[in-house]
Amino acid sequence: MKIRDIYQLPQRKAPKDYALDEWYNTLINKDSTELDIIDLCRMIKQNIFIEIAIDKAIECLKRNPLEGDVYDGQLLEILFSVDMEKIIEQKEVLKELLMDVKENIEMDNFISDEDFNEYKNLVEKFSTKINGY
Repeated sequence: MKIRDIYQLPQRKAPKDYALDEWYNTLINKDSTELDIIDLCRMIKQNIFIEIAIDKAIECLKRNPLEGDVYDGQLLEILFSVDMEKIIEQKEVLKELLMDVKENIEMDNFISDEDFNEYKNLVEKFSTKINGY
């Protein structure tokens, strides 16, 4: 089912030269199975259709915890920025995901020690956020 149908949205005319409006019109005509990493990152950052975005982001992170549009780990970082109230329903799934990442992530997955340590710190902060709620 297309996002437009799920939320019963009308098609908007995108003003010329507004990339975000063009993306939005394309987005609402996608089925949730057609969403890509760019869509998920934008949806979460723009706080639109957040329920779908969170569910799909978690699916992506289960397959690849380093998923990102621009850099490795970006999706997890963006998901970390979401208010806890919006991800509370996924608390247990996120706990499992973060525990799995902690146990399995290796330095070999990163270009530098700095990137590895930043990602480990992000996972630790996210775990603390989830466990503290």
